[in-house]
Amino acid sequence: MTTLYGTLLQTPSPDECTISPQTVVTLGSDGRISEVGRDKTAATDVVGGDDCWILPGFIDAHLHVPQWDRRGIDGLSLFDWLAKVAYPAEARFEDADFAERLAEDFVTGMIANGTTTVSGYGSPFAASTDRVFSVFERRGFRAIYGMVLNDVDCPSSHCQEADKVLDESRALAAKWHNAADGRLKYAFSPRTPIHCSEKLMRGAAALARMLNCYIQTHVAESISGVQKVRERFPDRLDEIELFEDMGLLTPRTLLGHGVYVNQQQRRQIADNDTVIIHCPLANMFLEAGLMDYVSLRAAGVRVALGSGVAGGPDPFMPRVAVEAINTAKAVKVHGLPRGTWPAPRPTEAWWALTRGAAESLGLADRIGSIQPGFEADCLVVKPERWIAELPVEQQASALLYTLRPDQIQHVFIAGRRVGP
Repeated sequence: MTTLYGTLLQTPSPDECTISPQTVVTLGSDGRISEVGRDKTAATDVVGGDDCWILPGFIDAHLHVPQWDRRGIDGLSLFDWLAKVAYPAEARFEDADFAERLAEDFVTGMIANGTTTVSGYGSPFAASTDRVFSVFERRGFRAIYGMVLNDVDCPSSHCQEADKVLDESRALAAKWHNAADGRLKYAFSPRTPIHCSEKLMRGAAALARMLNCYIQTHVAESISGVQKVRERFPDRLDEIELFEDMGLLTPRTLLGHGVYVNQQQRRQIADNDTVIIHCPLANMFLEAGLMDYVSLRAAGVRVALGSGVAGGPDPFMPRVAVEAINTAKAVKVHGLPRGTWPAPRPTEAWWALTRGAAESLGLADRIGSIQPGFEADCLVVKPERWIAELPVEQQASALLYTLRPDQIQHVFIAGRRVGP
């Protein structure tokens, strides 16, 4: 039985942050948190100390596993980047052995950055998708993952036959959805409406509904992307109407980016209880635009944060959360007229990458909180000592802005220490 000891930080809601020094968190043999208290006199195998903090594991709700070793390639627009970086990176996954090796590096990197759960896109190759799932299972990782689907307007190496790839996806979902004691989930993953036929989109939606799986895709990521969708589907008002017609707008759908969704679309997304994944680093890196996080939340849209790797160059989720704050401030300051609404505070940022993300992904009964009965996805970190000397209302902000990956001492997923 492992005992974690340190200052516990939790954000039960966007407006509430609790910081509890000298807290003991006991991990049971079943991988769940058995007790949270103050008495460590009887504790054995203690991890942490008075200068350590205990945090829920970070959740990254949008990234691309084949692009893990292609971070930081700047100077390209979104579609140039797709052609010159994303497609070639995915093409390497035709070799399943290569996919397995890169998946090992990916999991190691995620754990080193404190990320314990991801929602990730794979490649167009079923064998490699299966192999990556096997790595996740062996490493004790938690992931929502799926084979990328595209059968229109993509390189010949990626262009799939709809019936065949839907059959392959169904087989993968049957094997991996809810596998590894529920740590692994399957996501049907049509890349974008630009790259998918109606047959493929409708088929993915039907299979996801039948198998109770997730759906993940991209929406309104760039102005050029929005225009391309209009050209492909001139009889549809916009992408959101198209998604709803295809059956893709569901409570288990994760829409990546959403930079250019308007007020009506926000209401429609909220009415369908669909999730937008905010990827502020990726949006800025590829010069796609600034997503209006505050308006999404005000419309009642469920939101989680994503690194967007490798369109986003940094996988460290506290930096993604800081960039979400900075983006909201930029929208407020540079809007005409200048906005009067408050930008999200650090408390909300911590919530968005832990408890809030778990809620958005439908996993809030399992992860995102450190309390008895929850699966023990936890971090023990050792930040700079002066943070604990600040007034308590300033500590969460200082920790968010100054925490570094090298300060992560221990990472636990489902009670098992996995690194770094």
